Amino acid sequence: MSDPIMDISGNKMLHLKQDLAFLRQRLAECSEESAKQSIRREIMEKETYYNILADRQRLSK
Repeated sequence: MSDPIMDISGNKMLHLKQDLAFLRQRLAECSEESAKQSIRREIMEKETYYNILADRQRLSK
């Protein structure tokens, strides 16, 4: 039987990966330094959240 919490966590992780890929693409295309800083900050926040979810998933197995 599937664990609904793990399913939600897995879906959220997939969504975060997609967001990160999109943000990295935006960063590569961006030329304005203030916008780059904002994008980098958002990438760091999402990477941190992704890593927290991955650790929780790993510890719950």
